[in-house]
Amino acid sequence: MTGAAAAPLPRSGRFPKAHRPFFLAASLYAALSVPLWVAEWMGMLPGCGACDPVARHAHEMLLGFAAAVLGGYLFTKVTRTRLLLALLAWVAARVGAWAGLGGEAGLALSLAYPVALFALGGWPFLKAAKLGHNMVFAPTIAGFAMAEALYQAGRMGLVEGGERRGVMTAFCLVALMILVMGGRVIPAGMAGLVRKEEARELFDRNRPWAEWLCVIGMTAEALTQALGLPTFGAMALAGMAGLWRQTRWRPILSLSDLSLGPIQVGHGLLALGLIAAAASDWLGIGPSTDALHLATIGGMGMVTAAMMLRIDAIRERRVGQWPRAGIACAVLLVCAADLRAAASLAPDLLIPISMTLWSAAFAVVAWSLVRGWGKPPGTL
Repeated sequence: MTGAAAAPLPRSGRFPKAHRPFFLAASLYAALSVPLWVAEWMGMLPGCGACDPVARHAHEMLLGFAAAVLGGYLFTKVTRTRLLLALLAWVAARVGAWAGLGGEAGLALSLAYPVALFALGGWPFLKAAKLGHNMVFAPTIAGFAMAEALYQAGRMGLVEGGERRGVMTAFCLVALMILVMGGRVIPAGMAGLVRKEEARELFDRNRPWAEWLCVIGMTAEALTQALGLPTFGAMALAGMAGLWRQTRWRPILSLSDLSLGPIQVGHGLLALGLIAAAASDWLGIGPSTDALHLATIGGMGMVTAAMMLRIDAIRERRVGQWPRAGIACAVLLVCAADLRAAASLAPDLLIPISMTLWSAAFAVVAWSLVRGWGKPPGTL
């Protein structure tokens, strides 16, 4: 199973480099939106009116930031006009979210980008996928539109608890994407690293049954959250399967690699966060939202940051010359995740510090991306 098996259609020189605007927009939005939300939380800025501010924050991180990263990854054969329309749809939805736009207008505005994401990225991926285990990507991408619709239905008062149910469904979909994509990218990259460092092949790269446990667990959790049913441990199942599978990928060796090390650490934090969040609910050992931030800030944040830098290096023809900024981002995000997970001990202090570290990490990502685009291929 190779990394190419999970890649979208290869980008042609006839099409614009979609990763540039979307990765830059995602990085800047990640760096700026969290401080704005913390300022609202501290009472320094007005809130969002009738919306649930915590759900809105989660919504913007998942269906705003993470969805933009996904667009930069998937839009490989999209014309300039369609790319511009998709980007404008994403920007308009962010403006509408912060302005508190609701009702039918808010619903239409917010759904435009998830629909474009599936039409321009998910549907071509579905047609190109030839292996059964790659078919999971297209329905997962389509699920973002359903999560968005559920969130907006909650805001309109049509579905009880719809805002939280929508963002938790989106969380499960993002986690599912990372767990499955990790099973493509990490083993393929580690095979090359083991071959280089130890002059042998990396055996037992992946276990299909473990991957299917990740898929089944996160799919079941997504459906449970969407339907508002009591949880039953599906999230923990996915986390344990993902963590067990990762032990086969030589995670300690990966720490010597600028590209694979942060991805492996992020993947592990995501799996641990899923287990911790489920345990928090079962045992009442602390707020599950604190544990979920281990998965979101540490897991999703680190994997998306590292993948943006890695994909950018590949598409800009700087393969193997991974930006050293990836290590700085990883350190900042690990510290941010740890502080946010412990935030209930001293929220007024730990949440702003965690926010500052998160914003600094993605400011570094944005700087590294722009810096690389100004250089010819093959140079650092």
